[in-house]
Amino acid sequence: MKRLFALIEQRVPARQITIQDEDLSYELQLQLAEFISAVIPLNPYYVKSILNEYIKRLESSEVEISDEIYDLYCDPQILNAKELDPSTPDIVKYFIAGFDQEFTGDEKENIVIKETPKLISGANTTGLRTWEAALYLSNFLNNKKDPPYNFKDRTILELGCGTGLVSLAIAKNQNVKQIIMTDGSTNVFDNMRETIKLNNLENANYIRCQQLVWGETTAIEGNVDYIVGADITFDGRIVEPLCSTINDLFVKNNLQSAIIAATIRNIDTINQWEQELNKWFDGRWEIKISIANPNSIESNCWFNLNTPEIRIYEINRQS
Repeated sequence: MKRLFALIEQRVPARQITIQDEDLSYELQLQLAEFISAVIPLNPYYVKSILNEYIKRLESSEVEISDEIYDLYCDPQILNAKELDPSTPDIVKYFIAGFDQEFTGDEKENIVIKETPKLISGANTTGLRTWEAALYLSNFLNNKKDPPYNFKDRTILELGCGTGLVSLAIAKNQNVKQIIMTDGSTNVFDNMRETIKLNNLENANYIRCQQLVWGETTAIEGNVDYIVGADITFDGRIVEPLCSTINDLFVKNNLQSAIIAATIRNIDTINQWEQELNKWFDGRWEIKISIANPNSIESNCWFNLNTPEIRIYEINRQS
């Protein structure tokens, strides 16, 4: 049931959630009814779809259905609910504490984001929803059993921060010195103050936002130890200015390493990205990890069955 709660928080489509036999007991029905009631003001139609699938599962198993579940489903605000318009924001929670962690509900385990998950782009940016590579990178970086990097007392800069998932995931789980969230579009910062508050980080004075346009002279002051970025290689036209900016940070800000997660949606674009890596950082980059089928990962976060391969690239300072 705990994993079911995590998937509901992420707004996984109801028909793609596997409801286990152990989720059907009378006691767990009561827990689900209480838990999902909090989602009604945010997205009543989603609650309707979850309850519809849950009740069908109960009926097929011949388990007695509690009055609480039926009463909730028959509530007029659920029965009459309509699907949210793609441009209407929802409050989504993403599990970001590492793939090897049990779900406990602790605040550090998730990032809460007000976003439009069905909107690919808007306001001249693709940063109004969370993308798959950001979710993967957040969990990769927060691996507790075998941490891939030591961010303690380090300055981390995120390129193309979008909804802020990666930066805030680091902020909640690692003792960094500073986090600089950057994006080329200032529109993504409009909701950032609210997102930071939703995650109880409004008093974290080590987090700041700054516009950074790739290919232009950077105005980042001071040392930057690590760059992180996710799903920022989706357009072949931007990979050259992206590499230029990464190089500037190596030269001007004493950058030690860049960690870039990419979803392989178009192999030609990825080949172009890797060609630029060879041009700018020959002998200094590698594919740190690659997961061909993210949907196969056993964790408390969810990747669509059709999610393509995700790769994490590492670019290092010249020795």
